[in-house]
Amino acid sequence: MHSNTQPLHRPSRLPGDMSGRLTRGTLASLLAVATLTALCYPLLSVGLNLAPPLQFATLRAGVAGLALLMLAFAMRRPFPQTRVLWLQLGASGIFSTTIGFASMFGAAGLIAPGIAAVVAGTQPIVAALLALVVFGQPFGKWQAIGMSVALVGLAAMTLQDISAGGTTAVAGVALVVAATVGSAIGNALTKRFASDVDPIAAAAVQLLLGAGPLAIFAFVSEPLTSAVLEPRFLALVIVLGIGGTAVTFTLWISVLKDCPLNTANVFNFVAPLLGVAISVGFLGESLTLLAVAGMVLTISGIALAVLRE
Repeated sequence: MHSNTQPLHRPSRLPGDMSGRLTRGTLASLLAVATLTALCYPLLSVGLNLAPPLQFATLRAGVAGLALLMLAFAMRRPFPQTRVLWLQLGASGIFSTTIGFASMFGAAGLIAPGIAAVVAGTQPIVAALLALVVFGQPFGKWQAIGMSVALVGLAAMTLQDISAGGTTAVAGVALVVAATVGSAIGNALTKRFASDVDPIAAAAVQLLLGAGPLAIFAFVSEPLTSAVLEPRFLALVIVLGIGGTAVTFTLWISVLKDCPLNTANVFNFVAPLLGVAISVGFLGESLTLLAVAGMVLTISGIALAVLRE
């Protein structure tokens, strides 16, 4: 049987990136990823009242991966053809799914969703440093200024709440930082293979390979609970798995085919803003004047990094 081992798409000009302006489609995809990511944080808090974190994380990743796997087979999407691609997918799955999900789900039970969203919003800074190391891609002047301004804004939005939360908040923030680093490394790896894979098939493999270790950790560290079979919890898992995971992973791989990694990551600053807005509007979290100032700084930083580059 003939096997096509050629890349599905023409690779980017450099391992790092193309320098053209964002298209409307790419911009829409990036905003969709940010919005869906922000919606995940309050849903995590609700689900963790019903099930242990690692079981919850495993089910989320597993449902998303299986849904994409079935879709890929139904649409006859091609799967990776080389060992290198499989190794890259496996590594990105470990960092983005296993480490990222385990840390974030653990943190969600310790700190408020708004704080988690904001701390996770530092991921573009970590990812930009990785892009410098992995791809040799330097910061543009306005990109560096914009990210710095946005980071100051994030700090203004969270320092007061973190200091009030004591040891528990510090532990939660540490877990979010671990999740952030895992996601940043996973994103850098994803940029490596994004041009050579089908997004649906690749996202399915990425999620399922990452879900395997999560399932093992859950089995050995958490008692099995019947709560994971309750209809309301399963409905929550499906919403998170499909909308908050399967769609976002697929869109992210698709975006990274042509979009610069640093530019795409800047839009992750949008998620904290939305996460705080959701927490204030629907979960009753308070919004201080300092937090408002931080939001303004974060939005300004995004504009500087994206529009002036």
